[in-house]
Amino acid sequence: MNLLTKKKVTMTLESSNSKTYLELLDGRVEELHFKQVAPTQFTVSDSEFSLKSGITVDLEIMNVELEATSSVLWPGQKIRVRGGVHGQGEPIKAVATIPFGKQIADGVKGESWLYWVVETPDGTFHNKQPIHMTGTLTSLPPKDATFHSEGVIPLYNENDEQVGTLYGCLQSN
Repeated sequence: MNLLTKKKVTMTLESSNSKTYLELLDGRVEELHFKQVAPTQFTVSDSEFSLKSGITVDLEIMNVELEATSSVLWPGQKIRVRGGVHGQGEPIKAVATIPFGKQIADGVKGESWLYWVVETPDGTFHNKQPIHMTGTLTSLPPKDATFHSEGVIPLYNENDEQVGTLYGCLQSN
C-alpha cells in the first residue's frame, strides 16, 4: 500500500504490552504491567515530503485501552488506562519520520504524545503534560516495536489536584 496516495488509512494494532511506574504523593510506588484489552485503532494521514528531511507520516491513535492488576498500591484491584477518543476525548498524536533515502523497513524514528485517563480504586487520574514516547518503527502498524518515555509526568485527580506521577513507561507491540 502506498501511504502517500491515500487521504487517510485506518489500521489496527491487535496487541501490545505496556508497563509504567505509578508513584503516589505519599511515596508508595508500583510498576504496573498492562495488557491491551481492545485493539488499538489509528489512522495514517497524508504525509509531508521534503528533499532535505524525507517523509513525515502523521498518525492519530483513536483509542488505547489497557488493564493491569495491582499488587502493591491496591492489591488485587484492576487499574485501567484509556486514551484517545474514549479517554481524554481526542485522538493521540503520533509521527513517523522517514529520512530521505531510507524506507520504513530500515528502522525509523517514531514518536507519540500520550494523554491517559487512569481509573484506580482511589479515583480517576489524568495527565496534563503528554507522556512523550519514542521508538524505532519498521512497519505500520508498528509490529515488533518498543517505545519508551523519559521524564516524570504529574498525575491529577478530577479536582485538578496532583495525586502522583508516572515514569518509566515502556510499550512493546
